[in-house]
Amino acid sequence: MSQAPDPDAEAPKGGYEPQPSVQPGMYVDRKSGPTLPDGARPARKDQVASAYVLAVLLFIVTLGVGYLIWSVVTWGQGQTPAQRIRGLRCWRPETGRVADRGQMALRQFTGLVLNGQLLIGVWIMLSSMSEVSVGDIFAGTVVLRDPGNAS
Repeated sequence: MSQAPDPDAEAPKGGYEPQPSVQPGMYVDRKSGPTLPDGARPARKDQVASAYVLAVLLFIVTLGVGYLIWSVVTWGQGQTPAQRIRGLRCWRPETGRVADRGQMALRQFTGLVLNGQLLIGVWIMLSSMSEVSVGDIFAGTVVLRDPGNAS
């Protein structure tokens, strides 16, 4: 007859800790930690930086108004227009879903204020060990490379 496990017992030693349960179609990224959809990977800093540069160019070309309208449409899929072109997407690890319009608006607003006005966000992203921008910190998102729209 087996005994029930002691809930107060310490985790097993030697790396044999229980693995978190993961929903079908998801995996735990060992490097960054969050649960992500199969086929998507955390975006690298250079991919995020190129999307930032592209966003500035798109804003200028569309005279700002076109970019803002395009943004409202793409925010529903957890993307900015530049992220859509680059195959990136904002993911909320807490919910296991793409960011919604409200989280994208918060991410864009804080990113615009801190990146555009003070350049603090660029410095934070480039100097931090994590792969998140200042807008991601406020919105609780991570940017994924999602070329096949896995999420």
